[in-house]
Amino acid sequence: MNESKNFWNWRGAYVGYRLNDSLYSPDGQHLGLFYDGDEVYGCDGNYLGEIRSGDRLISNLAKKRWTRGLVAPCARKHVPGFANASSKNMPANFEDFLAHS
Repeated sequence: MNESKNFWNWRGAYVGYRLNDSLYSPDGQHLGLFYDGDEVYGCDGNYLGEIRSGDRLISNLAKKRWTRGLVAPCARKHVPGFANASSKNMPANFEDFLAHS
């Protein structure tokens, strides 16, 4: 996967983009890595959230203690942000993925 894909949180705020298996904020900060295709873990190895509805990130409260190995963050270039999207109703046992500005 060499093309980037953009993501918004559940409330509709633009979070950033995926390039290969990494998630980056719009200003190029390395936020974490994707594991098992749709789960995102921070560079510190802690679970951050997962992909739902194709282009939305949300955090499953039952997975908040899950961890993976540490990752040395790498910087990417700044990319233009995207407009916020419409919000969605929050499902039970989930919380919004943090939006980075």
